[in-house]
Amino acid sequence: MPATRSARAPTRRQALAEAPLSKQATVALTTQRPTASLKATFAVTKRSTELIGKTATKFVKPTPFAATKCVLNRATAAPQIIGREAEQTAIRNFLHASVEQGRGGSMYVSGNPGTGKTACLQSLIKQSSAVFPSVLVNCVPLTQPGQVYAAILRAMNIETRADNALSELEHITQHAKTPFLVILDEVDSLLGSRQEVLYRLFELAAQPNSRLALVGIANALDLTDRFLPRLQARNCEPLLLNFNPYQVTDITKILQSRLDAVSMGTDVIQRAALELCARKVAATSGDLRKALDVCRQAMELAEAEHKRRVAQSDKENPDTVVAPRVSIMHVAKALSALNGSQAVQKLDALNFQQKLVLYAHVQFASNTVAKRPSSGLAVSALYAEYRVVCGRLNMLAPVTRSEFLDLVSMMEMQGVVAVEALKNGRRGGRRATGCPGAADDRALRLLVDESDVRRALANTPALAPIL
Repeated sequence: MPATRSARAPTRRQALAEAPLSKQATVALTTQRPTASLKATFAVTKRSTELIGKTATKFVKPTPFAATKCVLNRATAAPQIIGREAEQTAIRNFLHASVEQGRGGSMYVSGNPGTGKTACLQSLIKQSSAVFPSVLVNCVPLTQPGQVYAAILRAMNIETRADNALSELEHITQHAKTPFLVILDEVDSLLGSRQEVLYRLFELAAQPNSRLALVGIANALDLTDRFLPRLQARNCEPLLLNFNPYQVTDITKILQSRLDAVSMGTDVIQRAALELCARKVAATSGDLRKALDVCRQAMELAEAEHKRRVAQSDKENPDTVVAPRVSIMHVAKALSALNGSQAVQKLDALNFQQKLVLYAHVQFASNTVAKRPSSGLAVSALYAEYRVVCGRLNMLAPVTRSEFLDLVSMMEMQGVVAVEALKNGRRGGRRATGCPGAADDRALRLLVDESDVRRALANTPALAPIL
């Protein structure tokens, strides 16, 4: 493993500031102010001291669960990356062959949500012995694929006009003194009609004198094969790395390592309860974030139960009561509340584009209840409604008709919808053939309850406001 970076090494922002980032402009990258200077920045007055004193008197002694729930929070960084030895080796080799050697390159990392893709990559960047700038850009908020150029520059503290962002990024890629790493999370949000933006980004990283190392992260395993088939022909095909779902032993070790980081953390959750959580999560999704949520909710159930017992015992000093522990019963209740039905689990596993298809189905069906055929909605009409929805959301460009049919086909394999021949086709009232190419003669029918669909869509942040 590479040696840990020295504390006196220049920061990534300082390294990037040395690069000639523009022909007309330079980059103003500021370093963070040390903590010691906060006192000079925020003057402490007599009034503020009084307020702080009054607030402090209201603090209650934390329960043993307080620190443990903190380390089980999704936003809390793991103390170390456990497992994923093969994936860590692949990422280290990529970093060594690209930015650490002053060259460009590209990698596509795929895997289900909660499999540690971003966390593993960020951890290895920190461990790298080389000093290079790196930025992380979440592509979900971008309303158009072309906005990613300006988003990358903004993450690097470079301000430029939107119409000049691509040329500015091209100049930096070729003339920066220090190689830099760009991580595009949820890169499948950049999919458009012709994928020219994604093609251009991978081409920039593959140029002979490129200083850009590009890493795209998404859930789909076959994104480059299905949507970017010309990458190989253009000689800019990225390295592919897939993260499989976590197994029982992996989840158990990761949860245990977080508990070990807290004093008395191992005494809060029973070992059998921890293993039950790991087995159930590994059997459904292998999503580590879900395991963390189950443990946190189980702790809240145990803590609430403990408080009720304290109140019923009429004891004035709660500290004399034996500290609560999370048992198998608490984990089972938390799993039941979070998992819900199998239909809900299927819907939660869908990607954003597939949820847009379901939203279009709900909207179209609610507007045409009287005209809706019992066999389902025509795929061609559903695609038209899908395009309307994409335009209304103004978040991303709609996929092409063939890509839409691929989305529907994937949903059919997942058991969410069924695609059947229309009972009354358009060809003189004859029954449709139902062949894959005759989209106008096919209908889509939900295999899950519409209330479950609405609930799953409401849990999607981008769709919740318009439901």
